[in-house]
Amino acid sequence: MKGATLLVLAAVCLFFSGCSKGDKTPQSLQMNGVSVDLPRFNAAFDTAADSTKRLATEVGFNLRYNKYEEALMSLDKLSNDPAITEPQKKVTAELIEQVKKLAGAAPAGAPAQ
Repeated sequence: MKGATLLVLAAVCLFFSGCSKGDKTPQSLQMNGVSVDLPRFNAAFDTAADSTKRLATEVGFNLRYNKYEEALMSLDKLSNDPAITEPQKKVTAELIEQVKKLAGAAPAGAPAQ
């Protein structure tokens, strides 16, 4: 009986230790040794208008496929959009700097033949 009580107590403790209500925001990504805070950028544009959200999504796709120039063009369009809020402008400016560092740290492509 004492063993069963200990077992139930241990199970309850394990259950509640896994149920934290901490920050659920994903960590920033490491790409070519550069920290890119794409999750924070995406969270800032969750409630944006469809056209603005489309540009923000393009940024993520372009970064995923190492198309840094296209990502910077989309970020530039976002930063010049009068409809975005100040927090969105701030996170966009920060991501622009991160992508510039990423573009500089990217390995060179294969030489043309």
